Amino acid sequence: MRIFYFLTFIIVQALVFNQKAISRNIPEIIEVGIFSGENIKRFSFTPATGRYLICNTQHEKLLEVKPLNTIVFEITAQGFDIYRNDSLLFSENEITLQGAAFHNSFFLKPLDKNLNMRAYDGDLRIRNGNAAFSLVNIVPFESYVAGTVQWESGFNRHNVFYQVQAIIIRTYALQNLNRHSEEGFHLCDRVHCQAYYGKTNDVNIISAVDISRGEVVTDVHGRLLNTVYHANCGGQTVNSEDLWTHALSYLRSDKDTFCRHMPGASWEARIPVQDFRQFLHRNYSIKPSDQEWKHITGFRQNSRKHHLDEEESIRLRHVREHFALRSTYFSIEEQNDTLLLSGKGYGHGVGLCQEGAMQRALHGHSREKILQFYYKGAMIRFLEPEIIF
Repeated sequence: MRIFYFLTFIIVQALVFNQKAISRNIPEIIEVGIFSGENIKRFSFTPATGRYLICNTQHEKLLEVKPLNTIVFEITAQGFDIYRNDSLLFSENEITLQGAAFHNSFFLKPLDKNLNMRAYDGDLRIRNGNAAFSLVNIVPFESYVAGTVQWESGFNRHNVFYQVQAIIIRTYALQNLNRHSEEGFHLCDRVHCQAYYGKTNDVNIISAVDISRGEVVTDVHGRLLNTVYHANCGGQTVNSEDLWTHALSYLRSDKDTFCRHMPGASWEARIPVQDFRQFLHRNYSIKPSDQEWKHITGFRQNSRKHHLDEEESIRLRHVREHFALRSTYFSIEEQNDTLLLSGKGYGHGVGLCQEGAMQRALHGHSREKILQFYYKGAMIRFLEPEIIF
């Protein structure tokens, strides 16, 4: 009898766990910190479609801004000033530019930085954040996904690849949704969160996002996967624990023949011998003996390695980061006072290889087949949208 109750308890707990695992909904909106790390002190705002209300923190309307009317924001010691046609309108410390039409989008152009104008859907929250602007795009979640697909994938890709990219971008965003919660928003627009530099108008991307709307990648229990990706693996992906600390069963190294002849498949870099010796001395307190130096200059990778030396103390990841290399998948040859690095791939190598996935789509592979190659045991599941009352 005790065994019966024990088994019943385990089954109930498993069902509860699985229910929790698959009960997450797609949020209606996401808040994204934009122009992150750019230290902007002056910018212009122009509605592209719809109209915008400037509202203070008490939700009081201060001003309406109509399409193609430009206002300028300039940081001050206590907050920021708002100008139109060089005339000061008023000063605030925090406001929201809230869309007031059926569809609203805007242009934002930094005026004190050599940065391009960007276009965004949704609303914009502005505040003085330590003598520079804190800018947060409050945008429909699927619009964020579409914009990120464009900036992470580029143009003129196969529709199946765009659907795959939309699914893993959506999953990654949900998996990391609270990464910047202490700063007052969900994600930023930099690569470690996913590159998001504004909206897309590409009809093929929008179509792919719409077809895959609500779809995410999970394990068999409905738990979201950490759907990391990179440009090109050079012919072999990387185990998660070879780059980070934890071994994840779905992020396993595998040979990938589909990316080997793509633009990101190979590269070369030259490093002065003196610079490399200084790197070893400063970071590892190593002054290589003749035998050790011979090993370094004869270093070859026919399959991926993770350390430069036989003692496995010099991580290739640190070499890559220090010298800003495209990947850790390289071989070394000494040429006079220079080291020639002949490399493969572009990026960290874990998870989905974008150029490999592009070729798989062109060769007729389904979304499921592509995702299951790069994320072992992956399943596509549909999540309902969040219901706002």
